[in-house]
Amino acid sequence: MRFREDEEKYLDLIEKSRLGSSEDFQQLYRRYWPLVRRLWQRYNIAGLELADWEQEAQVVMLEVIRLYNNQGPRMFSCFLKECLTNRIRDLQRQSQAGKRIPTERLYALTDEYAEVIIDFWHHSPDEIIYCRQSIKKLLHNCSQFERKVLNYLHNGYSIEEIAISLKCPKRSIQSALHRCHLKLIQVLSKEK
Repeated sequence: MRFREDEEKYLDLIEKSRLGSSEDFQQLYRRYWPLVRRLWQRYNIAGLELADWEQEAQVVMLEVIRLYNNQGPRMFSCFLKECLTNRIRDLQRQSQAGKRIPTERLYALTDEYAEVIIDFWHHSPDEIIYCRQSIKKLLHNCSQFERKVLNYLHNGYSIEEIAISLKCPKRSIQSALHRCHLKLIQVLSKEK
């Protein structure tokens, strides 16, 4: 019974907001404020203040209200969450686009620039031996599952792809990687 009353309140707020009631819109927005804040915290876009994101979220909500076709509050919530997530991802892409180097600032790799480029892939034999020994010790300290996860990761698989390949939850893969990270720190600290 309580759920039915709450559902009717949501539908009423959505409809009144569609008709232009700013009070009802603000009340509806306040109900989704935790979601708005959580997305802002999760994506943590440099230069995007919470107040700016709130305005963006309100614009998104107005558009969702306009497009919403009375399929119930759950569908409204899902649609709103998806639209908010898409908008914050767009903002994230826009902020990342500013970090790209414009083509007019790129230089050809001629001999005169070859001297200033540092090749990080060529290391001394001592560094290579130290790295291989550390990896060998790490793998010795890892469980069979952790070694499988590291092998997949080394071959370019994402965490999601590893979880699918090993038929286990994504959280198990993340935990295994965390344990491997701690074990690597242990191995490296013993070397000093």
